Parts: sequence; structure tokens; C-alpha cells
Amino acid sequence: MNKLIGIFMLILLGTFTLNAQQPMKFGHLNSNELMTIMPEFKEMQSQLEADFKVKEDQLAVMQEDLQKKQQEYQQTATALTPAERQAKESEMGEMSQKVQNYYLLAQQQMQAKQNELTAPIIQKLKTAITEVGDENGFLYIFDLASRVPVFNSEKSIDVTPLVKAKLGIQ
Repeated sequence: MNKLIGIFMLILLGTFTLNAQQPMKFGHLNSNELMTIMPEFKEMQSQLEADFKVKEDQLAVMQEDLQKKQQEYQQTATALTPAERQAKESEMGEMSQKVQNYYLLAQQQMQAKQNELTAPIIQKLKTAITEVGDENGFLYIFDLASRVPVFNSEKSIDVTPLVKAKLGIQ
């Protein structure tokens, strides 16, 4: 029985010694910086800018039409009957409301599109970070972009180059 306890103690001591030789590794990176240099992010920005331009152009046309109606109304208001004035004012109010609604809807659509296009980019980045962590034995990798405090940062390893390599970017 004593031999069995002795062997168990040797195995246990060996395990602790082995674990003590492998230091806990902590890393850090800035995911915002990494994401902005990913080719997919640049493609997303181009697509969003093109979509924004289309919506901006449509809004400009709507605003020009409204301005023309307002100028026309101002030029002819004195010659109109009260009923005609009220009808024109009502029409301009509806046009103004349509412009405002379009603006709000366009903002919502652009935000939804950005979220839709960003999700796979974020997932790709997370996957690369996880793979770098697993392949290099990191216990934790802190994201400086999320404002998570990094204690003893001089002892933390910047894993940005490793994640860049995993993503295939310079």
C-alpha cells in the first residue's frame, strides 16, 4: 500500500512540475484595428458607401421637389383661393413628411445593412483569434478595443501579428 501511495505521489508531483514548466500565457490585441485592415471590411465599406450614395441621391431629389413646390407656392399664394392655399399647404406638408420618413427609413436600412455585412467579418476575426489562442497555448487574449483592463501588460504578448497571419493580411 505504501508503494502505491508513493507511486501516486510521484505521478502527482510530476504533473505539478510539468504544469509549472508551462507558464500561463496572456495575449492582447485590438480587434478594431485588425478589422479595419481586413479586405472584407474594406469591401463592406465600399458597398455601404455605394448604398448610401443611392439613398442620398434619392433624398436629394425628394428635397428638390419639395423646394420647387414651396417656391411655386410662394410665387402663386396671393392668387390662390383659401381652399387652394390650404390644399397646396397640405400637399407640401405631406411631401415634407415623406422626406422625413424616407430619411429615417434610409438610416434604419443602412444600419441593418451594416450589421448584416459586419457579422461574418466579426465571426472570421473571432475564429482567427480562437485558433491563434489554441495553437499558441494562450490562457486569455484580451481585446484592448473592448476596454477590458490588461494587468501587467508588459508581460502580455501582442498577438496581433499572429492573428494577421491567420487572416492572411499584412
